[in-house]
Amino acid sequence: MSAVNLINESDNESDIASRAADVLRDCFIAAAQSGTILYVENDNLVSKAPNSVPILIKRLCGRNPELAQRFAGRRTFKIKKRKINGD
Repeated sequence: MSAVNLINESDNESDIASRAADVLRDCFIAAAQSGTILYVENDNLVSKAPNSVPILIKRLCGRNPELAQRFAGRRTFKIKKRKINGD
């Protein structure tokens, strides 16, 4: 696994996000080489063991493809925070 740099207060969010993505990618690759993993590809849940063919576990439904394409076309997007009452 790669060495993780400490986050300084002067670092911007883009640098922090790209370092986090690098660490996640490295962890995923290490896990994929050592054992069975589950991942989602094209609305399908797939299981993959090292040196074997991927196995389709389940097709996922309920996703809005138009909304996914709108997000995929953008580089950044805003998420609105909402307070949800559990009552």
